[in-house]
Amino acid sequence: MVRWVLAAICISAAARGGRPAHDRVTVPAGPFTQGSTRGEEDERPVRKVTLKAFAIDRTEVSRAAYAQCVQAAKCRPAAAAEGDANLPVTGVDWNDAQTYCRFAGGRLPSEAEWEKAARGTDGREYPWGNDADCAKANWGSFEGEGPCAGKNPGHPVAVGSYPAGASPYGALDLGGNVWEWVADKYDADPTRRVVRGGSCCSFFVGPRAANRNAWAPDHRDGDLGFRCAGGK
Repeated sequence: MVRWVLAAICISAAARGGRPAHDRVTVPAGPFTQGSTRGEEDERPVRKVTLKAFAIDRTEVSRAAYAQCVQAAKCRPAAAAEGDANLPVTGVDWNDAQTYCRFAGGRLPSEAEWEKAARGTDGREYPWGNDADCAKANWGSFEGEGPCAGKNPGHPVAVGSYPAGASPYGALDLGGNVWEWVADKYDADPTRRVVRGGSCCSFFVGPRAANRNAWAPDHRDGDLGFRCAGGK
């Protein structure tokens, strides 16, 4: 059912010849707790951050949606584009992600926006609560190893495949599946851009909402994608 709905959204947008139709959830204005003492040093200090209301894609951008940008000659092709159209687009660098989000009428979320969308206002460790759970996100498995080996597939799956792992605002895949580019530079090394969310195959890194990683903006990988944000 999830795959059918996502495909229908993309087909409808393509038929109109316009921008991809993105299903976005609204995150209300107000404070939330950013950071954690349970992770690496770069998650500290724990602090209260107040944001304006914003909207963020319910799922990661799919290959089908990204293909519309390529077909419109606005985006360059992704390095990984073959296969199921409902897989998250991967093999895109930070600039590719920015370009697509502008094409789709949005932008990359800030790091703070991404984290609030993932954990809400109660300081939870994961989008679904405080305990790791292999049934609620695609994470922890690679080549038969990891805490979710034998339970999760060890590769990206169609966006929206783990509805039980929804965040407090109804966003999906904010834990696992693919790493996600956000807008910010990494403060410890401003030549890199922050990625969030963990992935299917980073079995040493759980999909905690406060976890931070970063790569050079021209980095592309098979488990690295993104989602877009916009105004309320």
